[in-house]
Amino acid sequence: MEIHERLDDIAQLLETARAVPLSTSCVVPRNEALDLVEDARDALPEAIREADEILAQREQLLDDASNEAQQVLSSANAQASDLISGAQHDADRIVDNARADADEMLDRARAEARRMIDEQEVLLRAQEEAAELLEDAQLRARSVMDDAQRQADDLAEQARNETSSERLQTDEFVDGKLAELEEALGTSLSAVRRGRDRIHARRAAFDPVDLRGTSDADEEIFDLIVD
Repeated sequence: MEIHERLDDIAQLLETARAVPLSTSCVVPRNEALDLVEDARDALPEAIREADEILAQREQLLDDASNEAQQVLSSANAQASDLISGAQHDADRIVDNARADADEMLDRARAEARRMIDEQEVLLRAQEEAAELLEDAQLRARSVMDDAQRQADDLAEQARNETSSERLQTDEFVDGKLAELEEALGTSLSAVRRGRDRIHARRAAFDPVDLRGTSDADEEIFDLIVD
């Protein structure tokens, strides 16, 4: 990350700074040191911006997963509706065919009854057969409808399960990216904190040396000690 590069530049400036005679202090260019500190300060918002981008990516991933889930559910509902519609069509066709067969049987029975002495007995037998045929057709139609409903319910349940799994995978991916960024930021902040602690400790241990009379007008002595 850029913050690491800025900290390395500061460390290199201190390591290559000119030593003050008879002292553990060193002389560093004020402007260059301040520029490096300012660059390090500017790099921190960049790291925070990266975190915001990752959060925005998470929201986009969740939106995409939600849209995909909605498409899956819509497709499942459409397929379920087609199944039920097809089953209803088949059931109606079975009942219509049964009624047609029953009507045909009744017509034949009536014609036969006219040729027989006991017309009542013939009609009764035909009616019983027609009733049995209708009952069987209704049972088969009900079975077709039940099977279609079960298939539709299974399809909808499968779509809901797939949607939950995709959302969980998205959350795990985003959480991993945020954890990586958190670790990188923690390392950078720890490095800055250690550098400041060393500077404060060394300022407390040594008195600064006034070298304002040096020939370099743009340089000023910092009470900094290089490891």
